[in-house]
Amino acid sequence: MKKLALVSVIAVALTSAAVMAAPQGFGGGAPAAAPGAPAGFNNAAPNTIASVLASAYDDQVVTLEGRLTNYLGEDHYEFTDAAGDRIEIELDDDQDWSFISKDMLIRITGDVDKDLLSTTIDVKRAEPVQP
Repeated sequence: MKKLALVSVIAVALTSAAVMAAPQGFGGGAPAAAPGAPAGFNNAAPNTIASVLASAYDDQVVTLEGRLTNYLGEDHYEFTDAAGDRIEIELDDDQDWSFISKDMLIRITGDVDKDLLSTTIDVKRAEPVQP
């Protein structure tokens, strides 16, 4: 009986020590994470074309502001942001995009499609931006 009680006390002590050593909450007071480590809820998506090209991962949802500057064929367009960076986007023909015109300032939200040699955005939503 004494052995069982001793084992229980040791188990509780080890569990308590592990819980006390674990980071508390979602980042309040936790040490800074290493570059490239998961960021939990502080994982901000890239919001410029340069940052999408540099650090976005496949299927990441991003929101960008810019203009359609060139028609590339079928449902593919060139999208240019305020910095002059360009990326290819896809506006699927299953939606009505007639409210968008060339050189109109718009905000797009879509999934990054990152392949070996290219990065594009499959647009799910677009809306005009009021100046």
